[in-house]
Amino acid sequence: MSLDYMSDLNEQQKEAVVKQYWPLLVLAGAGTGKTRVLTARIAHILYNKWAQPWQILALTFTNKAANEMRFRVAQYGEIAHLCGDLWMGTFHSMCLRILRYNSAAAGLRHDFLIYGEDDQRAVLKRVITNVGLDVKEFNPSDYVEIISNIKDKGITDFSKMEISDNRRKILKAYNEELSKLGAIDFGDIILFVLRLFEQNPEILRKYQNQFKYILVDEFQDTNAAQMKLLKMLTQNQEVPNICCVGDDDQSIYSWRGAEIRNILEFEKTFPNPQVIRLETNYRSSANILGAANSLIKNNMGRLGKDLRAAPGVGEGEPVYALTLPSDWDEARFVSDTIVRNANNNFSSFAILLRMGSLSRTFEEEFTSRGIPYRLVGATKFYDRAEIRDAIAYTRLLVYPFDDISFERIISKPARQIGPAAIAKLRESGKSLMDALKVVKLSAKQQMFASEFLSAFDFDWQSMAPKDAVQQLLEKSGYLKMWRESKDVDAGERLEHIRELLNSVVAKYNTVPEFLEHASLMMTDDNDNELEDKNMVSIMTIHAAKGLEFETVFLPAWEEGVFPNEKKSDSDIEEERRLAYVAITRARVRAIITNVMVRTLFGQRLYQMPSRFINEIDKRYVSFNGKQQPKQAAPTPKQKIKIESVVGKMVMHSEMGTGVVIAENDNILTVAFKTRGIKNVARDFLKFI
Repeated sequence: MSLDYMSDLNEQQKEAVVKQYWPLLVLAGAGTGKTRVLTARIAHILYNKWAQPWQILALTFTNKAANEMRFRVAQYGEIAHLCGDLWMGTFHSMCLRILRYNSAAAGLRHDFLIYGEDDQRAVLKRVITNVGLDVKEFNPSDYVEIISNIKDKGITDFSKMEISDNRRKILKAYNEELSKLGAIDFGDIILFVLRLFEQNPEILRKYQNQFKYILVDEFQDTNAAQMKLLKMLTQNQEVPNICCVGDDDQSIYSWRGAEIRNILEFEKTFPNPQVIRLETNYRSSANILGAANSLIKNNMGRLGKDLRAAPGVGEGEPVYALTLPSDWDEARFVSDTIVRNANNNFSSFAILLRMGSLSRTFEEEFTSRGIPYRLVGATKFYDRAEIRDAIAYTRLLVYPFDDISFERIISKPARQIGPAAIAKLRESGKSLMDALKVVKLSAKQQMFASEFLSAFDFDWQSMAPKDAVQQLLEKSGYLKMWRESKDVDAGERLEHIRELLNSVVAKYNTVPEFLEHASLMMTDDNDNELEDKNMVSIMTIHAAKGLEFETVFLPAWEEGVFPNEKKSDSDIEEERRLAYVAITRARVRAIITNVMVRTLFGQRLYQMPSRFINEIDKRYVSFNGKQQPKQAAPTPKQKIKIESVVGKMVMHSEMGTGVVIAENDNILTVAFKTRGIKNVARDFLKFI
């Protein structure tokens, strides 16, 4: 392939490519071609011999992004042979490369190990006990996250931290134990490089002199440690030669350490930078971009830019905002729309959720309708360990000969009946459940066996299925196990079980009916691979960043769900950025839905539309509660007309505010926030 890296670049992209010496911030909006700019800039540096390949440090956040950039640069024939010498990869992979070369100076053995989370938990369990603390009170899993957060802040001297004595004691003992084992954890990789540079100025100068050009992708996602690294590498340059590409409007990862101030305060860190805005979007229609622009302008903490559609794309369809009666109506509406318009192209549709737990209604509706789907970046509801445990308990209640279920749950909670005892039970030739009643075990095991068997000894057939399953899980100690667990996700697991009991089991007349339904859901053969799968994608908005689809459904835009219940303005601004990311995933159409009644974790809640819906400029939105695309999917030039008042907010003098969910001539059906669903004459309502 010829060296034609400048072809088809717009003026702003070209400007970002050719700038030679200057701190450069490229504000690259969604779909504006940031990867192309980065690869073209690297090609331009190499082609003009501004630097040798090993003098270029290109940092990304995923190996996939690094591999894509390397592949693209390699397509330029005249410089393809230079790609192997580029310092291109994730922050962690590049820092690991530095540590391997300087292991002795970093205080590490040359063949040091890198521990993952499971290894960390094992180490923490031991050291917490060794320092005289109780692992039930100081949960190792909690401390994996605590330690990661501390190290992501780039703090190299833990003695100066303002933390509790016990936390300091655990952190000190943990790091000492890692050192004895010849290991570091994931957070240490960058931290040890920072410490190496602080303690060895000559090594720092070596890398400062080596890296003449530093490029950073997804700059808005950098944490404090990564930012500290960038400052150290550029601090000896009179004019820092760093190019950071990112989008402050897509900063959505504060919960894992990303600090938006890194991009907002770029000018303070690197004085007199050139800021280039990439605002031509090559993905979406003008209406989708207008809606996203108008929404994100409500944020105060942003540098500011306006996305515009590429020439020839056109106005396109409006963003649809629909209000529906319930979450099941929402799932049916989405299913109906997909069935009518898919034309066997299911992969063109995506459902983007604020929370993974919202997937259940869509999973069940799609399964019953035969719509192929994949759950991306999350665990399917029926694949969650706690759901499978609850179902295993229930199967053993109905089918006592089910040895597979017995083995799954006999140690949940722990009952001292391990592999040796199970082998002894098998020797009886009976089912494990029956054998447990007659085979002689140790006195302690016998006590646990009696307690276990008694949990199943009740007349479940005369009870409502929900009550029967709940009683079983209570009597067996399974729910108590999670209530008393110190695991960081124990509360979420209990919420999933409540969802199973109140929203699934409660729908069935008998327990066997529920088990039949569950078995179909559990054997549904979906995977999470993204390539070559003709399936509807269901994922969280976080997981969708960087992806695009022809049609995007955005369910549950309701106060308390999206935005989630937050306390500070900065939290709301991040939620709004998340909404911006969601809308800009759509190429042709974005369909926002909210419902008046949603069942969350067994509670029937009356919902109000998300404030984000009202913040979108009405010029770009079609408020339409019933109408949906008919037959073939509309093209960008075919719009759905606004013909009803469904979805509009109204005020009644006595019943307060509500949302119109249906209309019949002069009679409107309104879901009031405090009075439920009522039929009211149009003349008695004021539209707001």
